[in-house]
Amino acid sequence: MVRLGTVGGWLLVSQLILHIPASFAQESEERQRAPEDAKVKVTIEGVDGELEDNVRGYLSIMELDGKAAPARFRLRFLQQRGEEQIREALAPFGYYKPTIESSLELTGSNWEVYYSIAPGEPVRLDQIDIRILGDGKDDPKFQKILTDYGLTSGNILRHSAYETLKTRLRNLATERGYYNARFTEQTVQVELTDLSADVTLYYDTSVRYSFGETTFCCSELNNDFLHRFLNYEEGDAFQTRELLDLQVALSGSQYFSSIEVAPDWQNRGDSTVPITVDIKPNERDRYQFGLGYGTDTGARATVGFDRRWVNAKGHKLNSILRLSQVQNTGFVSYIIPGNDPVTDQYSLTGEITDRSYQEQRSTLYRFTARDTRHFNNWQRTYQLGWQREDFAFGDQPTRSSNFLIPSVEVSLVESTSLGDNRNLVEDGYRISAYVQGASSSVLSETSFVSAQLSAKWVHSYTDKFRMLLRGELGGMAVSDFSVLSPSLRFFAGGDYSVRGYEFEQLGPRNEEGVVIGGRYLATGSVEFDYRVAESWRLAVFSDFGNSFMDWPVTIKQSYGIGVRWISPIGPVRFDVAQAVDEPGNPWRIHLTLGPDL
Repeated sequence: MVRLGTVGGWLLVSQLILHIPASFAQESEERQRAPEDAKVKVTIEGVDGELEDNVRGYLSIMELDGKAAPARFRLRFLQQRGEEQIREALAPFGYYKPTIESSLELTGSNWEVYYSIAPGEPVRLDQIDIRILGDGKDDPKFQKILTDYGLTSGNILRHSAYETLKTRLRNLATERGYYNARFTEQTVQVELTDLSADVTLYYDTSVRYSFGETTFCCSELNNDFLHRFLNYEEGDAFQTRELLDLQVALSGSQYFSSIEVAPDWQNRGDSTVPITVDIKPNERDRYQFGLGYGTDTGARATVGFDRRWVNAKGHKLNSILRLSQVQNTGFVSYIIPGNDPVTDQYSLTGEITDRSYQEQRSTLYRFTARDTRHFNNWQRTYQLGWQREDFAFGDQPTRSSNFLIPSVEVSLVESTSLGDNRNLVEDGYRISAYVQGASSSVLSETSFVSAQLSAKWVHSYTDKFRMLLRGELGGMAVSDFSVLSPSLRFFAGGDYSVRGYEFEQLGPRNEEGVVIGGRYLATGSVEFDYRVAESWRLAVFSDFGNSFMDWPVTIKQSYGIGVRWISPIGPVRFDVAQAVDEPGNPWRIHLTLGPDL
């Protein structure tokens, strides 16, 4: 065996010795002709698109493309190795029998590596045997995956489609509680004689687990209240979506600073898995202080205090004091979570607002009880409020009015964000309807019924160019308008109404020329904005509208331009608008912060 090995070894060496002189002479000649700064140029022909991309990704020699050339023997090795790499790159797309020609030549100052590829006929799927076993065989979600991502006889064999199907099945099993799921058969048999492939894929989901007991640790809130956040019951089929929803709901409650929701698979039963929720309480008290400026309000300051939970039942207390040049407001609200703390709540609110602006003076005392419900994108609010308002216009004596007002408000919001920025709406709308009234026979100065409808719509024509529309209509029937509180009348003008005009300075006037508000309201806005930088947009707009006592009405209009900064807390808008229907066509600056809808 040693002799045979030795003879074999001498034969290999003698062959090597015979080849060295020729190779050495050829390489020496090319070295003499190749400049020292010779570079590599790789050319690929015969494939394009995803085939070419994959080929380039597989080829080791592509790392030298456009760079200084190494020794010729290294180039030759990489060029020849590339033929096998091309075959590996084409196989995932079903091309198992390509014809490949390659060459390496010194042309001028470049080493040119050339590949000519003919992919040939692809392998096509023939026999397909895909089965879902266990509890999952009757789960419609698995059947939908087989429909959406399944393999079809006659199609080209694409390994990515096969692997995607397997990944989808694994992910779905994880999402829906098939903890013991596994592939019992997973083969792809390729027959090159007739360019066909047979696929066998058996996925045994085994048993589907159900939700077991959910335990919370650790919180000052009582367990019965915490369990009202659950959208599932013990014994329901497991779904990770329910756990994600639970985490979002707990996070949005502001009771907790950290939340971790997870199935405890280590302590699972035969068909149930317990859920553990580890929570860390938030700071119980929250204080807020702020300074700002708004063109409607002037300079302003805000002081607030919130108690995130008052008791173990999750009741909350919110209070805030807002001071500005136009009006000062203070309110306290006591909030009681409903049966579903995520969507339902009751609140009791006390408010005092003192306002003095442009010869309009009022002091409002209001107490309200509110019932709010959320239904997907809908929100419904029932409210019963009692208010007293002392008010005066110009030099008129102060009057007082009392009202007991039931009301209902319904709103619908649909929107999608532009890119990854949640503060910038790509497409969406908001519609709100509000109806309120009072009767002179029930703790009210006069009888009235009032209705208001508002809408906003945003549409993106491109990723840079948007249109924003806004409209508002209001009207009322009232027995004695003169005793109606200013807070119940309609006014127009200002940052969120008709820009170019002062805050609530559009409407009927008394004999002194002071705006006293109207029985009807009609306003609208058309705006276009364009993205000029990542967080900056330029806008042009026109606003129009008025408040009035009777039809017909004179519509006031303005035009303007603006700049939008998409800040982390929402769009900041700086607008300059001209009131075209006012004497001298005055310009007015408007500065606002808030969402598009």
